[in-house]
This record gives sequence, C-alpha cells and structure tokens, in this order.
Amino acid sequence: MKKYRICFEIQGLAEDENGKPCPGGLCLTLGEDTDPEATPEEYAELVDQISIEDVLKAAMLDGLYTPADCRLISPEEYDRKYGEGEDTYGKL
Repeated sequence: MKKYRICFEIQGLAEDENGKPCPGGLCLTLGEDTDPEATPEEYAELVDQISIEDVLKAAMLDGLYTPADCRLISPEEYDRKYGEGEDTYGKL
C-alpha cells in the first residue's frame, strides 16, 4: 500500500486568542509509516475521488461542519500552517 496524507482546512475548527472561530487543520494519514509515499500522480488521482462529505463522516465531524466549511489543501500547506509531520490524534 502507499502512504497518503489528505489535508483540509475547516472554517471554525479552531479559535483565535479572543475565542473567535477561525480555520483549523485536519490531516488524515492513510497507510503505514513504513509504506512508500504516493507519487504526485497517485496523489492527484486520489484527490480527484475524495468526497469532503465522506471525509467529514469518517472524522465524525459531519454534524458540526459542512463541505462548504472545508477546503482541501496540500500536505505542504498543512505543514506550513498547522505543524509538520504526524497529527496529534492518530491515524485512520
């Protein structure tokens, strides 16, 4: 299997220092750490098939956020904005 990181920015997932809603990041890793990274072509194929609604359901966020609240971002953008490497809560 290949390793994929599917990353999103979700409006209202986080709060700023004043307690106001702001965007937050969600990164789902598919595959194992020992699996080879997907090629850019393989990643693009997977991204074309992603349903944001299904990802929200898998992350148990479908009752809190809508697909309109979400934006698919690259793993590189996720790392720059929300931290590098593994997410805090684990893998699916």
